[in-house]
Parts: sequence; structure tokens; C-alpha cells
Amino acid sequence: MQCFSDSVMKIIRKRKPSHSDVSNHILLREILYAFQGIQGQVFQWDATHENLQLKSTVKLPKALRQMVLSLVELGWLFHKVQKYCESPKTESTCGLAARAFAAALQEELSKSIHKLTVHTTRSGDTVGVEAQGLTFQRLLVWTKEPKARMKLLAALVEACHGQRGGALASVIHSFVLQGNATLKTVVLKILVQVCRPLYEMLMLWTFEGELRDPYGEFFIGVNLAVDPGSLWNDKYYERSAMVPNFFTQEQGHQVATTGKSICFLREICLDKSPIPGLNQIRRTAEERSESLLSLDWESIEEAYGTASQYLLQVLLDRYHIKLHLCALRQYLLLGQGDFVNHLMKLVEPELDKPATTRMSRLLASILDKCIRCTNSQYDDADVLKRLDVRISEPSQGDSGWDVFSLDYKVDGPLGTILTPEVKTRYETLFYALWRSKRMEWIMSKLRHQQLTEGRQLRGLLEVQGVLHQAQLLLSEMIHFAQEMSHYLSFEVVACAWEQLSIALRSSKTMDQLLTAHEHFLQTVTSRALLDEESKDIRDHLRGIHEAMLQFSQIQERLFSSAILEVEKRQGKSKSTIETFLPSIKAKLCAISASYQNFVQTFLFMLSSHSDPNLQGLGVRLDFNECYQRKDSRLSMSLTYFHRRMTTLSVPSLLH
Repeated sequence: MQCFSDSVMKIIRKRKPSHSDVSNHILLREILYAFQGIQGQVFQWDATHENLQLKSTVKLPKALRQMVLSLVELGWLFHKVQKYCESPKTESTCGLAARAFAAALQEELSKSIHKLTVHTTRSGDTVGVEAQGLTFQRLLVWTKEPKARMKLLAALVEACHGQRGGALASVIHSFVLQGNATLKTVVLKILVQVCRPLYEMLMLWTFEGELRDPYGEFFIGVNLAVDPGSLWNDKYYERSAMVPNFFTQEQGHQVATTGKSICFLREICLDKSPIPGLNQIRRTAEERSESLLSLDWESIEEAYGTASQYLLQVLLDRYHIKLHLCALRQYLLLGQGDFVNHLMKLVEPELDKPATTRMSRLLASILDKCIRCTNSQYDDADVLKRLDVRISEPSQGDSGWDVFSLDYKVDGPLGTILTPEVKTRYETLFYALWRSKRMEWIMSKLRHQQLTEGRQLRGLLEVQGVLHQAQLLLSEMIHFAQEMSHYLSFEVVACAWEQLSIALRSSKTMDQLLTAHEHFLQTVTSRALLDEESKDIRDHLRGIHEAMLQFSQIQERLFSSAILEVEKRQGKSKSTIETFLPSIKAKLCAISASYQNFVQTFLFMLSSHSDPNLQGLGVRLDFNECYQRKDSRLSMSLTYFHRRMTTLSVPSLLH
């Protein structure tokens, strides 16, 4: 700027002095000082607006005053940009991109001043001093282009204040969209320099999985405090505010996933070997692009696909992810039929005890015995090693059935799929399926009791009516328990597993695998009546199960008391049938009414459910239309209006 000032002052001194020239001489000199933000005889600094104003003692013609103020504006713009460039900028406070921005601005300031210097020097050497020397009009012409450029730089400084990293690049890029080709070139040049550190971060992350971003400027963030098993879901994350606006959302996600795949391979899979083909892709990308603006997205997309497929291959081939998912279905979702039935038989004596009884070690030995006695013994050794028993914290009055569940120990890459939250969801599913299997098991035992011990009671005519009533109610319960168990095992778990298997075969990335597994869990959860929408139905199903358990106790008492009566009569002892039979009859009638009321409401709620699978379940549960004859609404057409109205009317049924 000083060079420009000296050049123009030489021209001013060559002019012949006159009374009018003195005024122009002073003004031109002061304007040159003003370009540098220096106040003098004519201008004074306005601290409020941070610019130079004419002193109140200076009187100029209106036209000249406007011309002078227009020229001085260049100095104000220069001062604004220069102030930003000279403000303290350490890497820790503003980052590498902001420092590069300040350097680019300083370079543009120097170029603007150089052009002004060339103009004034050329004018002083080639034109007449008096006739065509330096004038206010010529100075206006010479400063027109630098002023436009300075306005642009000042606007950039104002818009970019406080911005850093990718957000800074986005703001600068928004100034590219303008009609002035010269100014667009200036913005692009600045943007290239600002994006250089971001470009280096992106290449290092994408092809080496290394995040070198000490000042938080990149659009990938890291949380070092998370557990290693949560690397994929929680350690690395996308920061939307730092994604440059000239990237699409998909492009940003591809960059994030590529580096995360490499990190997962190195840190979780312990695979330090180079990913086949990735180095060649990097060389191609570096040859085709030198900045973030000209990034070769074809190579980035190829790197994304290569890293993702290699990771998925390692998970499937080396860590047998599909095998473990299958094990979860077989054991935690009770898909291994012979194992489940044998386990139910072996653990029943222990689980009938209060939950406060210490039973973990005994149940673990029972689990081992069950594995050795069923086809589970032929499963993969790694699967069986992970299978274990889990006892939850009991509540007051809980039995072993309420706290028992199977567990599956996970580590390494498997822990990314079976996170603690996911394992909790599997535990919830286990309880629901296990309870359904238990009801089926209990009903089967009660039927066996009626067929075997009932023979001893053929001569006891007084109990035949009660036995017949118990047989009818048990038949209803058996049908319900078997249909529910079949529905959960085949229509829910098996069908959802088939969809998961198809999705696993077509998955090409870790995210697709996780999405497929999440969809599997959501499907099973909703169709098993464990979602929020099915809360009321689930409560009624629990009521049905409680009625089954109460019926089991009533039948046990009926048979034990009746057999004792037979033995007494054989020994010619006094009859005691009058002491227990009326009470059992009353309880049986009460539990029968309660059970049928629960089932009727349960079927009604199924018929108005949005899931057609659950509507079909209701039809099968009432296969002989017994409950439909009791409630005509169950036979109504399931139109949207009907479903809406019946859903609204359900609360009245609950009372």
C-alpha cells in the first residue's frame, strides 16, 4: 500500500501549484492515506462505525464530497479485510482452514494494491502532468476493479466470522454462485486454499482410516470415551455442520463409512493387512484430483465399495456372523425344538421355586446336560461355548420362571451387532416366547393328567360333571396355547428369519447388515405383540396366561382331592367329598368365565389390529366361531372405519 501511495504522490508533486490545486493536492494525499486507514488533516476516524469520515471543518462542493467519500470507501474495505488477516489466529482457536483463509485474503490484498501501483506509475510516466495528470476521476476509474474485489473480500470476511473447517468452506462456496466471472475466479482460488487441509484429512481418513483432525474441522468426529465394542455405532460420527455444501449427503456418508470400515478392521477385527485394491484406487484418486473441489468421486465411491465388501467378507468368513445370528434364533428365540422341550422338562423343578433361591450354578449344569442330550451337541463349539444361563434381579413374589433366561456371550465384531441394547431386546423376546412355550407345556401336562389319573376316578360319580367341565375348558386352553406357540415360532420368528437371510445374502456393507438385523428385530417385536401399539393386547394375553396357571392349580387340587377320596372309600373311611367339591366347582366356574372374557376381548382387539397377520391369528384362534357367536362384532367386515371404531370402543370392554 505504501508503494501505491508513493507513486501517486510523485504525480501530485509534478503538478503546477495554484490556489485550487492546493485543495486537490491535500485531498488526494489524504485519500491515499485513507486507503491505508490513516487519518490526517481532512479525515478523522469514526470508532463507532470503524471508518474514516470528513472532518466537520472541511467544506467541499457536494459533487466533490461524494467523489471523495466514494474513494475513501476502498480504504474502509481494505481496513476491514486487513483487520481480519492481522487478528490473532492460532491453530487451536480457529483451525487450519481459517488460517489458510487469512493467508489467501492477504495474498488478494497484495494483488489489489499491486494493480493500483501499476496504474498510477504508468499514468505518471506517459501522460501530461497538467492536462492529463492524476485526477479524482482517474482515481475513481483505477479503483473500480480493486474496489469491487475488496467488497467481495469484505463480504467474505463478514460472512465467515467465527466459522471453521467444513462450515467455513461452505460459506465461501456460497459466494461462487455469482455472475461476475472475475470475482468468481477469486472466490474459487481462495476456496481451494481453504480446502487444502480438509482435502488432506479426507484422503488420510478414506484410504488409511486415520482421523488427523486436532482442531475439529473435519465432518467426521470421534468420541474417544466410548467402549471399543461401540466403535461402529458410537465412536465415529458425522458432523452435519462441517459437511461442505458442495458435498451431497450420500457422498459424505460414503467418506465416513469408508474410513470407519478401515478402523473397524484394524481395531476390532485386528486385521492389519492392506485391503486388496485400495492403494491403487488411492493413486488414481490423487492423479485425478488435487483439491476438495475437484475430488474424484468415482474413486471415492470405488474405495467405499471395496472397503465395505472386504469388511463384510471378514465378518462372514472369519468371524461367522451368520452362524451366530442363527444361534440366536435357535436358542434365544427358541427355534431348536428338541432342545427347548428337553430344557423345559429339566428346569421345571428348579424354576417352580422362589426366585430368591440360588440356582445359577445348578441351571448352568442343567443347560450342559440338555445340550449333551439333544441335537444341540452337534452345533459349532464356539456357539455352545457362548451359550449360558442368565438370572435377572428378582422382584417380590417372583418365581424362577420370571427371572430365568438364556444368554449369549459376545465379543469382538459380534459385539457390534449384539450391543447391550440389542441383547436386552433379545431377552424381552425370550421371555415372551418362553412364556408361550411354558403355557403349551403346562397344558400338555394337564391333558396327560386327565388321560392317566382320570381313569382312577371313573367310579367317583360325584366328580364326573366337574371333570367334564375341566376337560372342555382345557381343550379351549390347549388350542389357544398351541396356536399362539405355532404363530410365534413359525409365522413370526421363522418368516422374519427368512427375510433376514435374504437380506444378509444381498448385503454389501456393514450398515446394510445392521439395518437388516434391526428390521428383523422390529418385525419380530411388533408381531409378537411387544411393541407399544400392542400394549393393551399384551396385557390381555398376560391375563389369559394367568388364567391358565390358575386353572392348572385348580385341576391339581381337583385330582389330588378326588384320588384321596377314592383311596378313602376303598379303605371304607368317611367320605370328605363335600368339603372340597363345591369350592372347586365355584373356582372352576369363575376361572372359566374369566378366561373366556379375556379371550373374547383379546380376539376383538386382534380383529381391529392394523397388522393383517394378527387379524389372521384371531381367525385361527376362533376357528369354530365359538366366540363369534357370543360377540357379533367379531364377524363384522374389517373396514378401516370399523377398525377405527372398534379400537375406540375397546376401553369400554376392559371395564
